Amino acid sequence: MTEGESGSKSRMPKAVRKRLREAAVAKVRQDIIHAGRTEAEYDDEDLEYLVAEKEKEIWSGLGWKSFGVVALLLGINIGI
Repeated sequence: MTEGESGSKSRMPKAVRKRLREAAVAKVRQDIIHAGRTEAEYDDEDLEYLVAEKEKEIWSGLGWKSFGVVALLLGINIGI
């Protein structure tokens, strides 16, 4: 983990980090089920990596969603 990543995580409130982690774990479990596998087939390091990647995916998706909501509230047509 780079310094920038660790710094940005510490700025998020603990409750937000917890909700993000819970959502990522749920998505990873869903992905594992869809792949026809079980959690037992993965070691702890692999699961942690999958959850971390899913957290990044969720976090990056939130930025665009919130931009769309703000644009909608301001009455800006962004072509969605």
